Amino acid sequence: AREAVRCVMLGAARATRVAHVLRTTQRHASHGPKTYGKGEFRGFTPPHVPMWQKRVGEGFATAAWLWFFWRCYHDGGHLVGM
Repeated sequence: AREAVRCVMLGAARATRVAHVLRTTQRHASHGPKTYGKGEFRGFTPPHVPMWQKRVGEGFATAAWLWFFWRCYHDGGHLVGM
């Protein structure tokens, strides 16, 4: 009888300990740490990008899309197995 009571008590203690560990180690991916930085980026200041670099990037992106559409127009049949 003593052994049964001891096993029940140890089981309850273990269950309590497991519940505590599960409760304290739960993670929330969208709730990052709240202890550093302020503002939208938490202290990170994005670098200033000059306007000419933005325009050059848009130009290269436009050229890439136009090339892609040109190749799809001319080689589209091969792309889909025709």
